[in-house]
Order: sequence, then C-alpha cells, then structure tokens
Amino acid sequence: MLNTVIPSYSYEEYNDDQDIAAFITAFNTLAQQYVNWFNQIGLPIYTGTLIVGALLDWVAQGLYGITRPSLPGAGQTRVFGPFNTIAFNTQDFNGRQVKSSSTYYQTNDDIFKRVITWNFYKGDGQVFNIRWLKRRVLRFLLGTNGADPGISQTNQISVTFGLNNQVNINIRQNNDSLQSGAMFNRFGFNQSTFNAYKVSTVGLTPLPNTQILASAIQSGALQLPFQFTYVVNVI
Repeated sequence: MLNTVIPSYSYEEYNDDQDIAAFITAFNTLAQQYVNWFNQIGLPIYTGTLIVGALLDWVAQGLYGITRPSLPGAGQTRVFGPFNTIAFNTQDFNGRQVKSSSTYYQTNDDIFKRVITWNFYKGDGQVFNIRWLKRRVLRFLLGTNGADPGISQTNQISVTFGLNNQVNINIRQNNDSLQSGAMFNRFGFNQSTFNAYKVSTVGLTPLPNTQILASAIQSGALQLPFQFTYVVNVI
C-alpha cells in the first residue's frame, strides 16, 4: 500500500507566490492525512473496533453487498384457533385469528458483524454438512464483533434431521449421563423400581445470543441451503 502521497507542486514561475505555495502545502498535507487514514482504518477488516456505525453499513454494502438486517423478535406471529391454542369459549367456533408482534431485536454493530462473518467465512469450505453448520453456529454465538474465536470442538451443538427436510439445531445447556437404572448391566437387583433410572446432570456454560441466532436464521439473514427448514432448540 502507498504510504506517502506523491506531492503536488507549482510551476517554476509561481514558486515565489506565497499564496500558491501555502495552498500546495495544505493540499499535500490533507492528501497525506487521507492516505494515513485509509492505511490505518483497514476497510475490509470489519471485525475490529474502528469500523462501526454508518461506516460499517457503507463497508458492508460496498464491499460485501449486504445491508443491516431487521431481526424479528421471538413469537412475532401467532395463530389462534387450532386445538390447544386458545381457552374454550373465547373465540367463535371454527374461528381463526393471526396476531403479529412488531417487536424486533436490535441489530447492533456486534450482531451485524456476526452476520457478515457467517455469510462470508471461507475457512469451513463450500460444502454444506453437519460440521460446517455446527462450526458456523458456535462461531456466531461466541465470535464477538464477528471475529473467529477459534473453534476447537462443537460438543455443545448437535444437529438432527426430521421430517420434510427439517434440520434441528440443538444447543445443549446440560450434559446428562446415565448412572443406574432399569437397563441391562446398569442396575443392581432389588435396588430400584421397574423402569426407574438415575441420571447425572452437569450444567454447561450457557451460550449467549441463542434467540438472536434463531431469529436471524428464520428471517433469512444467515444464508443456508434453501432446501431445508431450520429450527433452533435450546435443550
């Protein structure tokens, strides 16, 4: 990168003009300040603390082609009418009502940078698989300002597949292990009741931003293969 601007200069016959000399000096100083700023700011490196606010919006739109998304709050739309969605005698028979909420999560600079990293991170390769998805989920949850926190393991994230191409992203809060019970070779005779079992539960460190992750996936702000539908569960 250019460190020093190529200076402007006046023609020989104007060298004795103090006004022109002062103008050329001021122009070169201002041009050098612009060069220094561009070298210092590092526009493509949005994960730092210098690219914020309107400048972040400009960089994201100009360099990465992405705008700051609006993330709807949890339970934005609810349907009332089907069985077990309303109390008896509170709505007309066979009636149906849809209620929407206008609440939205604040897409601050931190969350916006995480969205950019999700969509443009190349370190996981270009093939969608469980490893690709689990690493992206954990990087979004832990990567402050979109930085890569260094993913060494993804044990707290599990992925299962359901009917109709549903992908369940399960974020675990506890680690359960079977201690004893009515399973072959895992209990003592006459020491527990039939079908009883004992489980040891160890609490895991809660992962932040799980609701925002769910909202960003449902709204389409986080790019994923369109053939599947995605559900985020905290278990």
